[in-house]
Amino acid sequence: MKRITSLILCAALLAVLVVPALADAAGKSDKPRIAVLELKNKADNQWWYHGGAAAAQDVFVTELVKSGKFRVVEREQLEALMQEKNLTLSGDVDPKSAVKIGKLLGVNYLLTGAVTEYGNTDKSAHGSGIGRLPGFSAGKRTFVAAMNARLIDTSTGEIVWADEARAEESSVKVSVGGFGGGVDDDAMFDKVMKPCIQQLTASLKAADL
Repeated sequence: MKRITSLILCAALLAVLVVPALADAAGKSDKPRIAVLELKNKADNQWWYHGGAAAAQDVFVTELVKSGKFRVVEREQLEALMQEKNLTLSGDVDPKSAVKIGKLLGVNYLLTGAVTEYGNTDKSAHGSGIGRLPGFSAGKRTFVAAMNARLIDTSTGEIVWADEARAEESSVKVSVGGFGGGVDDDAMFDKVMKPCIQQLTASLKAADL
């Protein structure tokens, strides 16, 4: 009797440990596999050629993983696979190439796109002191980023989702009589690029694929 009871307890414990693990594995295998290609630079911004493209690609990978909807190929792994298969990809991909690439890389979808706007504009004003009134200067810097993205089904070469996003943020700097300050930070580029990617990821997550 004790032996039977022990066997039942062992079976119950095994079910508690194994079933959730199997369910989790099944859930992961059901998720489509996606590769994020390097975005094209249509904004003609030199920063893009000094780490900007890789940074945007990495943020897209991170946001897609966080969405929980896809199994995502890491950028370094994708680059290694592309070198192994002697492939060079970025931006626009035609349907035939998409199907071929999908088979070679073992992915269900390719995410492609382009940065269409990226940079900043500055506006400033200043005045000389009059009498006892001090001089002043004021400046406003506006950071802008815009991009579009498309999802290609590698089994058909068809574009199954497409969207675009734009983000803008400004900083102001004021000085009177040589005193004053404000936010004038080039790191704001990150604050407009990342929100664009997050907007696109949210749109893709909500899409009925």
